[in-house]
Amino acid sequence: MSIQFLDMRISSDSVQDIPEVGLSSSSLFPYTFGDIGLQTANVSPDNVNLVRVTLNAYARLQMAPSSNPTITPNATFTIRRNGTEIFTTVYQKPVNQIDVTYEMAAITAVDFPPVEEVLAGQIQYTISVFTNYGISLGARSFSGIAVAGNT
Repeated sequence: MSIQFLDMRISSDSVQDIPEVGLSSSSLFPYTFGDIGLQTANVSPDNVNLVRVTLNAYARLQMAPSSNPTITPNATFTIRRNGTEIFTTVYQKPVNQIDVTYEMAAITAVDFPPVEEVLAGQIQYTISVFTNYGISLGARSFSGIAVAGNT
């Protein structure tokens, strides 16, 4: 069967850098800046086990210098599918930079959701971030595309 387009969604939490959002330094209180529900209800029966998802995120980070030389500021990004963690990455401030820096974090992740979740008709994806020290967010967005098939 040919490739079947299922859905495309975007979540734009902020289109500008100001005001910035300060991040929590606790993984218990991450900041969720993207939340999309990709529709899979129209997947053909032949394609239910051939669904794949591409997820993209962008975040502008303001990274403060650390007053403690043993702490290097970093931001931990986590993507979840229906509440289950499927991707984690850490964006770290270069150790040798002692001034405030501005970084652009671009993240791409892929997912092959289980058949049960495809058959539910919608798959919820969220992205969140927390820091270990002194990072805030400017503009940020999250998007996803779901397709099925193998030809």
